[in-house]
Amino acid sequence: MSGMTSLVQAAGVIERKMETVSNNLANVNTVGFKEDQPSFREVLSNAQRVVPESFEERFLSHEYLDDYVGMDKSAVVVDEVGKNFEPGRIRTTGNDLDFALANEGFFTIETPQGERYTRAGNFQLDASGRIVTNDGYPVLGTNGVITIKEGKIQVNESGQLSLDGVIADNFRLVRFQKQDKLQKLGQGFFAPVNSNDLPIESEEIRLKQGMLEDSNVNSMLEMTRMITATRAYETVHRALTRLDKLDEKAISIVQT
Repeated sequence: MSGMTSLVQAAGVIERKMETVSNNLANVNTVGFKEDQPSFREVLSNAQRVVPESFEERFLSHEYLDDYVGMDKSAVVVDEVGKNFEPGRIRTTGNDLDFALANEGFFTIETPQGERYTRAGNFQLDASGRIVTNDGYPVLGTNGVITIKEGKIQVNESGQLSLDGVIADNFRLVRFQKQDKLQKLGQGFFAPVNSNDLPIESEEIRLKQGMLEDSNVNSMLEMTRMITATRAYETVHRALTRLDKLDEKAISIVQT
């Protein structure tokens, strides 16, 4: 792998980092949002090590080869975006159709693509009396889509839903054995990547009515990450520019 190729890959990794941070910042106020955490640290250090301040002089004495070899050994690490499932702050809203999960777990949602799972409990009633997400997808209970008639909605910590004191259904609350392997989709949804990773219904999941879980994104930390990524991108860009100039100088030397 050439130094130029490694730097181009580094630029791509940093761009992905910046996209991820931008998405995190855009969802600071999104209910139940879980922060993305890309792997990144080694990219900047590699770029700095490949093109030090005295690189031009060392190039002319052929010492630049050490830097190329050094970068080839470490190259650019494979960039993986993980998910931070740490709970967000739970706040009181007083809305009977707002729900927060106090520990691990997910609500089960019915979509045209199959069941999806979310931490966002800001639900509402549609014209048919179904409890649905903000995007209109039905919320599932143990009896299927949760549909209610008029009455006072009460939900206990285990997810049991009652209307005027009469039990009507239970929210289908689930967890996954390998939560970190879930695929993050749009609209706050998650889905297992492996079809064998089935949802597990759990009585240990605790539900809070009249509350919502905020995004777990730390805006100050994300701003710091964005500044770091921007500086790293600028460093790599400068390195690419200098390598390009050195290539021109090398051609000039050979032709002399």
